[in-house]
Amino acid sequence: MAKVVFWSPEEGASGCTHVAIAVSSLMGITHKSSSLLIDANSNSKKIASSYTLYDDLINTNSFNDTNLGMNAIMRLIKSNKLSPDIIQNYSKPVLKGRLDILYSAIANTSTEERENLLSLPLIVKNAEEVYDLVFVDLPKTTTDDSVIKLLSQADAIVCVVPQDIEKLSNVLKKVENIADIKDKTKIFVIGDYEAGSKYNTFNIKMKYKLPDPLEALPHNYLFSDACNDGNVLDFLYKNLNAQPKDYNGEFIIKATQIVEELVKILKIRE
Repeated sequence: MAKVVFWSPEEGASGCTHVAIAVSSLMGITHKSSSLLIDANSNSKKIASSYTLYDDLINTNSFNDTNLGMNAIMRLIKSNKLSPDIIQNYSKPVLKGRLDILYSAIANTSTEERENLLSLPLIVKNAEEVYDLVFVDLPKTTTDDSVIKLLSQADAIVCVVPQDIEKLSNVLKKVENIADIKDKTKIFVIGDYEAGSKYNTFNIKMKYKLPDPLEALPHNYLFSDACNDGNVLDFLYKNLNAQPKDYNGEFIIKATQIVEELVKILKIRE
């Protein structure tokens, strides 16, 4: 089975989680593969609240539910009871048979956060036995050994980069300097992309002579609103057939291009 990680080496980078949500959701909508999206960022509620209204999650105490998410998985790891099937049982189905999500862990201390990261490779390994595709939204860093380990084990790395040239240059240098992923299959994605900029995907690819695919996901405030309102799937379904020149149509087309690039790289057949 295949592992895809969404990641940026810049700790303050924005847009990485939105790319993970858009791509994994569209993969589930347009392809029959069973997928799991793991939120590997401790104390993050972004992925969970993109599929369920945040207030509903709070009112139902979902983040503290001992039978849901990474907290439950961590408890099983400590008692040596983790198994592939259990990961599916503790995940939240959002597209039946197509996409489940695994809520992030709550970490009250840096030690707990560290334990969560150390357990990630084991969690992903078990998840691979149940799902056709495992998507992981990784913390943005180049200094954690567990993050680097997952990057090195991934079948594809979706590296989210800025359109700002100074920041982009620094990001590409950081990626190049990580020996463990030098030969890994990567897709670079410009988050919050502005097509009218002089530094469009064509000019950036030429400037840096990138051998890897370079895609882009435009900024779309309606998609952001949908993530905040917990109805990202409704947004995607509603706009699947939007015209290319339409504001939402451009977003869907660009996100679909990333999906199809992954389908080609991972040789997904249905």
